[in-house]
Amino acid sequence: MSGFAIAYQLVCSFTDASPHLLNLVSSAPGACNHTPVCQKSCHGRFISSYDNNYVLMKYIPNTLTMINLFLGCTAVAYVFAGFLPTASLLIGLCAVIDFLDGALARWLKAGSNIGKQLDALADMVSFGLAPAAILFHYMQAVLLSCKPETGYFVWSLPAFLITVFSALRLAIFAAEDNQSTFFQGLPTPANGLLIASVPFVLAFTSPEHTIYKMFIIFTESYWLLLGMTFLLSAMLVAPVKMFSLKIHSWKWAENRIRYIFLAGCLILLITFGLAAAPLFLIFYIILSLADHWLLSGKGH
Repeated sequence: MSGFAIAYQLVCSFTDASPHLLNLVSSAPGACNHTPVCQKSCHGRFISSYDNNYVLMKYIPNTLTMINLFLGCTAVAYVFAGFLPTASLLIGLCAVIDFLDGALARWLKAGSNIGKQLDALADMVSFGLAPAAILFHYMQAVLLSCKPETGYFVWSLPAFLITVFSALRLAIFAAEDNQSTFFQGLPTPANGLLIASVPFVLAFTSPEHTIYKMFIIFTESYWLLLGMTFLLSAMLVAPVKMFSLKIHSWKWAENRIRYIFLAGCLILLITFGLAAAPLFLIFYIILSLADHWLLSGKGH
């Protein structure tokens, strides 16, 4: 008997989850309808490799989403411990997992309301709370070094407006079902990655690099940090269409802007190396705005 079959029988011994799991198998090709007469005998079907794989694969997307949530929490812990480069890498990893869990959910046709809610919660932590904690850290550092008597803790709290507007952005996304090829407002992963790119550049690029020097100036100014907080918070809920990276076909006409973006990112990577990380996000924003106002004519 396989390990999954043993685990399944243990779960069914203590819960009423058996009918739910059986319903998953009943949707598989060739499975029976699980009438009351045959339900008991069909428990044995879970030890077959086909049914095991079918049921297990249905849970892969949500498992990845929970890993995303855990890594987001870990990133927050690393920020408050002072390890910002590690936190930035974890946020980047969360973005990769966020892309994979959505792609797998569509491929396996395993989408569910629970999955959508879980994904929004994971995004709130990984791309809303963790990046806001990074801004909070930089604001505190600037105020503490300049004017420690001015209440540096309180004046750093506006950084968490990123978290508040990320929650609002995710709520808007959950309430609308028409955001498949585009997003209304700046996506929370893009916003989070842009903020996380700051400690990434400062840790993994040369101090002689122009972008490095710009970021040093940026992180040493409270007003620039506060301005970035207000700007990104507003962009999260702005009534502007941002293109999605989801590719449903390989046709040029349907994916023109995506191919332009990928080509531009490749050029930036070759030109600037690792320092191009924030430029990817800035290029994404500029290209989305151009597509919204210039190419589609919606700015007229």
